[in-house]
Amino acid sequence: MNHLIKMISLLALTIIITTGSLFTACKSKKQEETAPPPFKVMEIKAVKVPMYIQTVGQAVGIPTVEIRARVAGYLKTWDFEEGSIVKKGQTLFTIEPDEYINDLASAKADLDNKTAAWEKAKLDVARLKPLLSTNAISQNDFDKAVTTEQQDRAAVANAKANLDQSNLNLSYTTMASPITGAVGACNINPGNLVGKGESTLLTTVSAVDPMYVNFQMNETDYLKIMRYMESHPDLKGSLNSLTIYLTLSDNQDYDHPGKIDFIDRQVNTTTGTIAMRAIIPNPQGLIKPGNFTTVNIVLMELDNGIVIPQSATTQIQGKAFVFMVDKDNKVNRIPVILGRSIGQNFMIMNGLKPGDKIMLEGFQKFKEGMQIKPDMVSDTISVPARP
Repeated sequence: MNHLIKMISLLALTIIITTGSLFTACKSKKQEETAPPPFKVMEIKAVKVPMYIQTVGQAVGIPTVEIRARVAGYLKTWDFEEGSIVKKGQTLFTIEPDEYINDLASAKADLDNKTAAWEKAKLDVARLKPLLSTNAISQNDFDKAVTTEQQDRAAVANAKANLDQSNLNLSYTTMASPITGAVGACNINPGNLVGKGESTLLTTVSAVDPMYVNFQMNETDYLKIMRYMESHPDLKGSLNSLTIYLTLSDNQDYDHPGKIDFIDRQVNTTTGTIAMRAIIPNPQGLIKPGNFTTVNIVLMELDNGIVIPQSATTQIQGKAFVFMVDKDNKVNRIPVILGRSIGQNFMIMNGLKPGDKIMLEGFQKFKEGMQIKPDMVSDTISVPARP
């Protein structure tokens, strides 16, 4: 009997312990399920943000010179490496000169002949003039001598012009670069006839330092800049005083700033834009004619700008939102107005202020109004003083 009572007591104790363990486990699981999940959260700080106008431009080499054959002949040589930098005065092409050397020799001989005739005519006039006063010759004979001298003098002038043209034609058989710049491909190979009835294009040379960038500015941005300059007398009211920065097609900033050097006189009534041009140093020749660039015209720095990661925003039906964490660590979706992108970040024009806390991750893992456990991430975003 005592043995039975002991077994019943032991069984009851086991049930109590097991029930307690199960209760404790269920309680722990319930607490785990109801604990706020952790998410990365950033408290926004104000940063300095450069304000600038941005547009698309295209680089051009000014001047760009076409090297053409100005006399007819067979191309003898070309003396440059395609795509290289050539110096002003450097020989690029040579046309067979023999024909023009002969023409020059003939022109010299003709001039000598015409000069000799003129000299004789001058002597005849000088000899006959005293005889006219003594009536030894008639006035008609003297007039003929004077006329001959004048004709011979004109013939000499014409022969000199022919000689100059022959010299010029001979000089055209050697074609040199009129500027220092990058030379293009050779369009005609040696041995081909060039310049026959046309000024054959042989190659093109473009200046490379400095380079020019053509771009269009819309009327609204132009007025915005001009009004800004009116309020800043130190800029002397001229767009030429503003600094231009370039971002190249690989999204890398170009190291050398430039200045605006041309503004068209009128707005294009079709496009509503104004044509402009910037002059940019290009000492390493990195920019090539035809390169597309982003042109950034810096106006000022905004002291209290709000910049957040692009990944912290979401787009819903064309509108931008962020998820703000309130003082109770509850998440609420709020609309924001995005400004320009700065690298991997967005400038926020409206909707956020310094000190606000926003979610950085897990947008698909919670519901609006849900409480979370913030895993705070430092706001280390900074914006360079220039694009």
